[in-house]
Amino acid sequence: MKNLKLDIPKIIAYILVPVLTLVIILNIAVIIVCENNTEDFRNGYKGYENTDIFANECFNKIMRAIRIVDKEIKQKEVEKSIIYQDIDKFTEEDKIYYDSIYINPDPDTIQYNFYSISDYDVLVIIPDDIYVTNVEKTLNTDTKEEIKDYILSKEYFWKYDGESIETSIGKLSYEELVYHGLEQIQDSGYQVYIALKDENNTKFNAYMIAYDFTSSRYERAPFVATICSVLLIIVCIYIVKTIGHKKNEEGIYTNGLDKIPYEVIGIVTLLLLIFEFFLAWVFIERTVNMSLIMIRTSIMITIFLGFIIYITLITAIVTTIRRIKAHIFWKNTIIYKICKFAFDGIFVNLSQTVKLAVQYGGFIVASLIISLIALSDGMNLILFGVLVVFWYYVFKKILDYINKLEKVREHIRNMYNGNTESVLDEDELYGELKQVAKELNDISGGLSNAIEEATKSERLKTELITNVSHDIKTPLTSIINYVDLMKQEEIKNPKVQEYLEVLDAKSQRLKKLTEDLVEASKASSGNIKLTMENLNVKELIKQVGGEFEDRLKSRGLEVIESFPEEEISILADSRYMYRVMENMYVNIAKYALENSRVYVDVTKTNKKIQIALKNISEDKLNITVDELMERFTRGDVSRTTEGSGLGISIAKSLVELQNGKFDIYLDGDLFKVVIEFESIGE
Repeated sequence: MKNLKLDIPKIIAYILVPVLTLVIILNIAVIIVCENNTEDFRNGYKGYENTDIFANECFNKIMRAIRIVDKEIKQKEVEKSIIYQDIDKFTEEDKIYYDSIYINPDPDTIQYNFYSISDYDVLVIIPDDIYVTNVEKTLNTDTKEEIKDYILSKEYFWKYDGESIETSIGKLSYEELVYHGLEQIQDSGYQVYIALKDENNTKFNAYMIAYDFTSSRYERAPFVATICSVLLIIVCIYIVKTIGHKKNEEGIYTNGLDKIPYEVIGIVTLLLLIFEFFLAWVFIERTVNMSLIMIRTSIMITIFLGFIIYITLITAIVTTIRRIKAHIFWKNTIIYKICKFAFDGIFVNLSQTVKLAVQYGGFIVASLIISLIALSDGMNLILFGVLVVFWYYVFKKILDYINKLEKVREHIRNMYNGNTESVLDEDELYGELKQVAKELNDISGGLSNAIEEATKSERLKTELITNVSHDIKTPLTSIINYVDLMKQEEIKNPKVQEYLEVLDAKSQRLKKLTEDLVEASKASSGNIKLTMENLNVKELIKQVGGEFEDRLKSRGLEVIESFPEEEISILADSRYMYRVMENMYVNIAKYALENSRVYVDVTKTNKKIQIALKNISEDKLNITVDELMERFTRGDVSRTTEGSGLGISIAKSLVELQNGKFDIYLDGDLFKVVIEFESIGE
């Protein structure tokens, strides 16, 4: 019941369409009839029998009767002339017979020659007192005079006896006919008697009902037709807008009818309409000659057929609109399926070069054909317009293809920049681009899943390192504290003192390692709060270099610094940049060749600040840059130094978090680190 209530407005709209259409047609018919008989309506003529329409019909019947008689007489004269050519060969009996037919026919002989004027009684008297009629011979219509009396006894009659006119039809009086063709009747030389056979017959009654209906609506017909036309337009707009939609549901819904090829729908609809219109026409045509009961039955059947015709039309229209809205109109056609079969079976398997050649060749051939037809027809403007439209269509298709190609390129660019959430709409593309879009979406989805898995794995690693470091830190603090307490005791045994020194060194190293692990984890995950500020690079390097001066001299390392004359600054976090430089100097102090030089160069080029640190490695650098940047990787593969292998990794992560760039270059035993930032000062 709920769905039925929701559909009531649409049901009402579908019912209103035929009702409003019928009202509009009837009122337009009223307007047309009124315009053709304006004088009758304005003069207030009451009844169909007092109108020009009825008078014109009677006059047409009179003229038709005269023409029929003329034709009959001419035929007789032709026959007479043919037969009388051989009059010399006639016997006396032949002459008597033919004279009785062509010269002096029996005046009492009634000839039935007006079958085409079935709704009127007609009597035409020609010279020589010969008459022609369609009045059936009875005891009361056995002679010419009786037929005259019979016709003049009718309610609606017209009589011309060769001199005067007598009639009960006001608009066929002598005065009226003087201006409307009386001379045609007079010139014929005939006497004419005519009357409506039965004023109660179905056709006459139908005309009277139609006239009364029309005259009663004469004044308001234009207004009713206008209002109903506006309402019909509104209802049609509402129907078109709601077709394919359901309340509280997105998109266009379709049904099984929409999946049938449109050509089949069109042919079936056309055949049904032809058959239905034929049946309706048969019943309408026969209605005028039926009895009242049969008329009512025929009207009911005609209304039912009209309803069937409406259902047929509205079904075809609704499925057409729904297909267009759902963008499946072209796809659900036999022509499309044939073209697609040929395209998928032949065209798709061709190379792009061959496809382009075929398409361009088709464009050239079509253009030439249209041009030749236009030129042969004197450069017909219509054909020239068709050619221009064709060129525009091809140009638009090329632009559309380029736009879709640009979407694919944009998607690839997004993937390249790390935006794997971007998805191409495959339904907007076609052909090769649709297949490319499908493959790119699969790749993008795979990358998104891989990145998500990698992020999840990295997060788990970070959590594991943080938890393990925290668990190690608590007992390690206790160990360090107890080692300090034991060192304060006066222990005489030198072995125990040596053990305490080793224990102290190793515990401090373990503490440093756990701190580096936590810091490396935070740096790689970006879980660090930065305080960005203007940082003087020269002061930073001098400060770090001063703190490491003694340590470097102890290994015979000579530091050679090179700075620009002007002050240079970068936007960075001073605390973490100090840690970066500290890690670099620690790395130099541990792994640089003793008694060698260390170069620290600061340069400024194209608003870029570069900090380069170079030294000669004490051990052979038989590893790659990527391996060296990995966590826990140290320059001495023997692992005899006290480094954790996290210094470079931490420094790289911290630099990149501050929008900088960190690179390592290896050339033999030469180890070079380059840190680059944007300059913020001149």
